[in-house]
Amino acid sequence: MWIRLLLPLVLLLGCVPAGAVPEGLTFHVSFDGDAANADFALGERRSSLETDLGFHSAPGVKGQGMLLQQGERCSYPIRGNLDTSQGTFSCWVKPLNWDGHVAKFRHFLVVTGPAYTMLLYLYPIGDEAVILYIRMNPGTPQDATLRAGAPVDILKQGEWTHLAATWDSKAVRLYANGQRVGEGLVASPLPKLDEGTFTLCPIDFWNNKQWGDPEEQTVCDEVRVFNRALAEDEILDLYALDAPGGAKGIDPTLAVTIKPDYTGKRLLVTARPAHLDAAWKERLAGKPALQLTVRDPKGKALLAHRGPLGDGQFAARVPEWVDGEYVAEGAITAAGERLTGRASITKPPTPWMPPVKEWRANRVLEPWTPLARTGSAIRYWNGELSLKGAFPEQLTARECVQPGAKTTAPPPAQPLLAGPVRLVAAGPATWSPPRVIEEKPYRVTVAGTGRLGTLSASYETLMEFDGLIRADLTLTPPAGGVEVDELTLEIPIRAEVATYYRNPTCREWDGKSLVEEAFLPYAWLGNEERGLSWFMESAANWRIGKERPAMTLRREGNAVVVRLHLISEHTRIEKPLTYTLGIQATPVRPLPACLYDWWFASGPQFKGSNLFVFGWSKQISYLNGRLIAYDPAKQRELVDRWRASGKESLSYSCAQCTANISPEYLFFGEEWNQPYGGSFSGYKRVPDDAPYSIVPVCPQSSFADFLVWCVRENIRNDWGGGIYTDIDGAIACDNALHGCGFTDSFGQKGRTWPLYAHRALSRRIYELCHDAGKFYFSHAHSHWYAPFNAFNDGWCPGEQYSSQVVGRPDFYMTGIPDRVWRTEFYSPTTGVATFLLPQLSRLAGEDVLKETASSECCIVAGMCYGAPLWAGSISQSVVEEVWAVQQAFGLAESEFVPFWKQREVTVSDPQVRVSQWRNQGKRLLVVANFTDTDRAVELKAPGARFEGAWKAEGLEASDGAARLVVPAYRGALVLMTGPDERR
Repeated sequence: MWIRLLLPLVLLLGCVPAGAVPEGLTFHVSFDGDAANADFALGERRSSLETDLGFHSAPGVKGQGMLLQQGERCSYPIRGNLDTSQGTFSCWVKPLNWDGHVAKFRHFLVVTGPAYTMLLYLYPIGDEAVILYIRMNPGTPQDATLRAGAPVDILKQGEWTHLAATWDSKAVRLYANGQRVGEGLVASPLPKLDEGTFTLCPIDFWNNKQWGDPEEQTVCDEVRVFNRALAEDEILDLYALDAPGGAKGIDPTLAVTIKPDYTGKRLLVTARPAHLDAAWKERLAGKPALQLTVRDPKGKALLAHRGPLGDGQFAARVPEWVDGEYVAEGAITAAGERLTGRASITKPPTPWMPPVKEWRANRVLEPWTPLARTGSAIRYWNGELSLKGAFPEQLTARECVQPGAKTTAPPPAQPLLAGPVRLVAAGPATWSPPRVIEEKPYRVTVAGTGRLGTLSASYETLMEFDGLIRADLTLTPPAGGVEVDELTLEIPIRAEVATYYRNPTCREWDGKSLVEEAFLPYAWLGNEERGLSWFMESAANWRIGKERPAMTLRREGNAVVVRLHLISEHTRIEKPLTYTLGIQATPVRPLPACLYDWWFASGPQFKGSNLFVFGWSKQISYLNGRLIAYDPAKQRELVDRWRASGKESLSYSCAQCTANISPEYLFFGEEWNQPYGGSFSGYKRVPDDAPYSIVPVCPQSSFADFLVWCVRENIRNDWGGGIYTDIDGAIACDNALHGCGFTDSFGQKGRTWPLYAHRALSRRIYELCHDAGKFYFSHAHSHWYAPFNAFNDGWCPGEQYSSQVVGRPDFYMTGIPDRVWRTEFYSPTTGVATFLLPQLSRLAGEDVLKETASSECCIVAGMCYGAPLWAGSISQSVVEEVWAVQQAFGLAESEFVPFWKQREVTVSDPQVRVSQWRNQGKRLLVVANFTDTDRAVELKAPGARFEGAWKAEGLEASDGAARLVVPAYRGALVLMTGPDERR
């Protein structure tokens, strides 16, 4: 995490001794010879660049530098030269024909090995940044990505920049010209590889037509690699060693750092002499004493050390944390001279403390209704649970009532299960009748016991008001242990329900058989009307046999049986085993009444819009996503002006990311850290432009409490009409500082998916929003999870297609399967209003929107499935044309009927899909052609009249019929009225 390091720098020409290269050098190439071979290397010195370097040189930061051309590679083996588990890479680069803002990839270091990639590169897409990127074990349960990034303007055309990257088991860091500009925390040791290569400054490394630049000209010089992560003062020394014209203000000093351990109630302090010249090295040979004092914000001494420097590591106990600046000051006196240093860390105010660890609900929220129990049956808002043991005997659910439907009477609930959920070993578990231990309107909890062979069982099972079911089970072996060959959880789902499969995105499923090789925290089987999700937070106490699956789906008679193979190899059980199974039916909530009265856009500029997200590029706060207005008066003026024009805003934040230079992250960052989440770089603080990154944090940590407090303040000040959270999926974590990760009864270690902590966070945000009459929207591509996304008014998938749409104007009709439209974008499937977020111009640029065909294809495809639009990265004129028609029709009061359900209108060509909105005797038909040829089609409805509404200029109408030609991958809107309807 970031530590404020205060060095006594003065604007004088520094005196860094010649040859002051830090210890641990393993590789150095200066490019001053005739070849690109290393000047020094502990491993192989020879470069893969076999041509004479004289043809590829240019003036360097010292002597000559290397200037590669397209297709040339300067690579070296990593064995002996580059330690992938810990190290430092340092180089000088000079862009000759580009700068950081030219939207192309630039690579400075590429390390490749078995299941390992390290990149130091300029990433130009979206949030452009210079990034140190490490990816390990891709596609496995141990998959991990680490990042540290900085704004691209550290690279300027025609100027030298010193880049340095460090990595170890604690952090990855990025430096520019001796100063740290990026950091990401690491949670565990990195792998040490002996196989692989590292490549220096390759041109157009990925040969990408859109994002590569084969004409790139970059001079690379003075490359050094070290076998440890250099300290900040050593990076500064390394920069000073070769800096053009020398480096200023680098004098001998005592480098002091201070880091809080909040839960341990202590401050960790380090002190080490730095930037030493020969005189100081001689003075320190006598090992003079160190004076070190640590004081709290009130000036009270927490540590007073006078004695040997030792290893330079100290701990100061903190009886009670107080807000303010904690300071560590040190001094070494030798031969009448002093080395001094000072560091501080500020504890910010924490009105959001103490953290809330209880994930369970404490009230019923609208629009859900209270639970009601009768015997072993629990009625919830959308059906009934029959619970005669640890797991459901039966669970029913009904389909959503569409907004605008003529009747508000709910349809009957239908069974989801083809039989009871079972735990099976040699035979099924048996259960004693459950006893009720808690009965509230918002939660009913039962407990009981059972047996599974010689294993005794105990359980506690609850249901919450939205329909979530959680069963906590403990299996205890007899004295001396027991051996089992298998242990399986069986969930038999009615075959007519199990049409589609999500895990959590929709994948192909033939309805007969499917195998998942690895543990999954979440999956779902269902159709457009109802379904069932099941979830577990970890693979704790799973023992998956070699070449055995973790989960199988099999059609067996009238059921599709889901089997979670908890144990599938011969196993001796000597300790109690605990498992937690979650189950939740879909839909998870009633559809919002205003589903088709949200005209959602990327900003207020769209005519007809009434809702947009504010606070991403134009920030509310001085740090992205913080939610607290930097200029409250200006924010008040903006919100009031928007509302006066009929537009409401949602304030932008992140559920699992935060700025890494916020006062809170600087103090609590290690406890908040999510080691495997995404990070985004290139941001600058308002108003001083200090660089920072958005880094991953975990909802299991106290960050959740901080975010909830920010939401509360945003709502209390009425800085918008609700909250929008980005990065809102489920991410595995093993940061033990906040309780993630596990060591199970077999000694296995692993990551956990904090689904219930995430649920608590989402519910708390939803509760704050709805208590104030506001809304809560969220986004995480299509990674939708019933336990926490139930508490969203709006869900916004679609960004996952940003690269796939490039060069494919028909993508939204050819690139997204029907099953995905029905499960990920059709709102009644989940009950959450689901908005299509187009991506036509996000990567391809605004020019692609000048031709409207792709925008028309996109908006027609979405309308065909009733998906409201989040208008952005799509032609504004097309959106405004369609919205004008829909608003004139009265979409807000209309009921949507998809093409697979509507029967009023017959279509002469079965390849053409017709969906409709119904409103008081009139229909707005969506006529969609998902094929590659123009289609002449006839629409028929007895006694109806047809009229073109949008893109139906050639429509020919007669009594009860209409004929039109629908272009390939396009569509039209047609107004249909009944015989007694007059306009």
